[in-house]
Amino acid sequence: MRKVIRVLKTPVTLLLLLAILGYGAYWGYQQVTVDTTRPETACVMQDVGNELSSDRISVRVLNGGEQGGAAKTTRFALLSWGYHIVSYNNSDRDVDQVTIVGNAADDPEVKLVAQAFKAPVVTEGDGRVDHVVDVILPTRFGMVDKIPTSIPVDGPVCLPAITAASSASASPDGTSTASSSSSPTATSTKKK
Repeated sequence: MRKVIRVLKTPVTLLLLLAILGYGAYWGYQQVTVDTTRPETACVMQDVGNELSSDRISVRVLNGGEQGGAAKTTRFALLSWGYHIVSYNNSDRDVDQVTIVGNAADDPEVKLVAQAFKAPVVTEGDGRVDHVVDVILPTRFGMVDKIPTSIPVDGPVCLPAITAASSASASPDGTSTASSSSSPTATSTKKK
C-alpha cells in the first residue's frame, strides 16, 4: 500500500500544481483583458435662463508650456471668479497660444472661458459629450483683469453632470447648498 501511495504521490502533486498554474494563467489573462476605460458621462440639458454663469461651467486647467505652476495659478484665478475647477495638471500637448477645448468651438461655455484670457486665444471643439472645458496654457499668456462671469444664451444648455448635480441641489430660495468650488482631483502642477 505504501508503495502505491509513493508512486501516485508525484504524478498527483504535479497534476494538482498544473491545474493551479492553469487557473492562474486563465485568471491573469482575464484581468489583463478587462476594459478599464471610464465611460464618458453625457451632459445634462439645463434651462439656465437668459445667461450661462461661470459657476455652472466645469473646467480642467492644463499646463502645456514651460512655466511651472501656471495651471495652479490659473486655477486660483478662475476659482475666484466662480468657475468650477474639475482638475489641474500638466498637458501632453505643447501649445504656443492659450487653447480652449470643448464640445464645439462656438459653445457658450467655451466662449465664456476664452474671454478670461488676453488674445491670442484658440478655441477648438472635439465633440466631447461631457461638455467639460479644457484650458491648455502656453509658456507665456495673460488673463484679463476682470474675468467675465456670464454669457447670454438662448434656451437650455448642456452642462456637465457634476455641475448640473450641484445646481440641482439648490434650495427653494435660489441659494446653492453645494459648493461649486470643490478641491481638484489632480495635484501635480510642476512641468516635466
